[in-house]
Amino acid sequence: MRKKVLLLFITLSLTRASFCQQMNVDSLLNKLSVAKEDTGKATLYENLALAYRFTEPAKAIGYGKQGILLSKKLSFDKGIAGNSLRVSTAYAYSGKLDTGLLYLDTALVYTQKIGDLNRLGLIYLNRADYYRQKMYMKQALLDCDTALQYADRANNDDVRARVNQTMGSVYFRQEDYLAGISYSEKAITLYRKIGNMRMSSAVLNNLGLIYKEMNEFDKSVKVMEQAIHITDSLRDITNLSIYYANLSSVYIQKEEYTEAIRYADKAMEYAVMQDNAGEIALAQSLKGKVLANQKKYAEAIVLVSKSLPVFQEIEDIDNVNISADILATSYAGLGDHTKAYEYTLIAREAGDSLAKWKYDDDIVAMQTKFRVDEKDKEIQVLAMDKEIQHQKLNQQKFLIIASVAVAILALLGIWLAMTRNKLRQRMKELELRNQIAADLHDEVGSSLSSINMLSQMATQQGNEGKQKDILEKMRTNAKETMDKMGDIVWMIKPGETETANLKQRMERFAYEICSARNIGLSLRLDALEKIKLTMDQRKNIYLIFKEALNNAVKYSGTERIDIFTGVQNREFILEVRDEGNGFDTALVQKGNGLDNIRNRAMELGGKLLIDSTPGEGTLVKLSMPSPG
Repeated sequence: MRKKVLLLFITLSLTRASFCQQMNVDSLLNKLSVAKEDTGKATLYENLALAYRFTEPAKAIGYGKQGILLSKKLSFDKGIAGNSLRVSTAYAYSGKLDTGLLYLDTALVYTQKIGDLNRLGLIYLNRADYYRQKMYMKQALLDCDTALQYADRANNDDVRARVNQTMGSVYFRQEDYLAGISYSEKAITLYRKIGNMRMSSAVLNNLGLIYKEMNEFDKSVKVMEQAIHITDSLRDITNLSIYYANLSSVYIQKEEYTEAIRYADKAMEYAVMQDNAGEIALAQSLKGKVLANQKKYAEAIVLVSKSLPVFQEIEDIDNVNISADILATSYAGLGDHTKAYEYTLIAREAGDSLAKWKYDDDIVAMQTKFRVDEKDKEIQVLAMDKEIQHQKLNQQKFLIIASVAVAILALLGIWLAMTRNKLRQRMKELELRNQIAADLHDEVGSSLSSINMLSQMATQQGNEGKQKDILEKMRTNAKETMDKMGDIVWMIKPGETETANLKQRMERFAYEICSARNIGLSLRLDALEKIKLTMDQRKNIYLIFKEALNNAVKYSGTERIDIFTGVQNREFILEVRDEGNGFDTALVQKGNGLDNIRNRAMELGGKLLIDSTPGEGTLVKLSMPSPG
């Protein structure tokens, strides 16, 4: 069996737990039945979703969604964050990673609002693992870095351990086995330090897989048996099926088929206890591999014919490839070359997909190694600088008073320079406010004139049959005028122009307009917290974003919209992407506000790309020089 088939085992090991929680579900249900409609009930929903998220994901999703609805009704941000996180985990465990990511992004937004560092670290770590499962390794590494920063700020060893565990799996996926062993051993040390033996056994299992790929089978068997012993002592039947399946795969590679069959049967036993179709299929595939190797082709076909459709349904390309290969070999062994050719084609198609992933992973592996090397150098430089500074302080204590005096003078000069700069900035903002006031006069004046004319038309004789249409136009004009006034007032209102508030306003507008049309939304706006924008830049960025999103919602017919901001190659990027109808950009040059947002991009000194093809969705991308 090749390495790729084992990636599913690592995925399940990682997503199955952060720490062991024993909850009295009956007690929670009793409390829920008499609870009032308050924040306590929202927390009960979260705890029930937490209890069921692995054993019965569908129940967890139901309770979590009820908790989200109640929390929104109560404006209980902590409840929205917690219930969204539990629903996300349940969807991910059910294999619906895209839906899990949507709820995880919601949990991230509300957790940032309440400033919970521990939960932020956990959310970024979960997102890293989801991206790893989807083979988006670069994004997984970025989220690992962010999770580690929050873990350090909160001094949370549990999250630190899980980051090391995830990094170990990423390196294993990239076939950098020594790095994978290093990160895994760090994770085991941290888990044992905090007494989390369940996750310690999960990493031991993954370590065994690494040793297996290095052909160090004795080491592999030893650490896997340790993982099974710990898991069995905890009565954690959820993971025993996976660990026995992994141990069976080691004995298959050692060609010790009696032991391989024995452990495959143990894996099947625990998979049946959980009624887990994926793990049952995995045990069948392992046993089928042994039978095929022993030339018991008919028996192998019976087992693997049951497992292949399951792998195809859950889109497990690794195991589709392996199972189809076993069936092709078995049918060829029985002389049925038509069937053998049919399954060879299935295996080849899956193999092509794996080859593409391998190419992408090779690129990310080089990027990862470069980043780690740079960090090691940075740590060494910082250590040397610290030692040099320490020595200088010891040698120059008698200059402290003079240095303080110089520093005070320097600070005074800096303060004067900053004051002058602030005055100049205020003058610029005053000019911009005057310009916005003129825009407000023009836009509101024209809209009010239109409403006035429509009202006169409604009262004129002969227009009685058109009054309903006229009143609807008046209502629409009034609503648009209110929206424009709200945007302009927000731009010029003191205290409301910080970049963080721009992010919040964009998030609020996006969630409101997409939820009204039942459109799925993915928001990644973290870059807005790291840059400083002038009032004019905030105005134009917001209006470009709003126009692009409005067009996507109104005209594209999409079911999902992705919005992203970032800084790449010293450029600030804003992307609004939909999966809707698209249009021919060569034919549609005007309309839907496209000329308007192009002009705003020019005012920002940037570029606007509108990339669309009929039937393939639309991308609106703003790129501009990155602010300081």
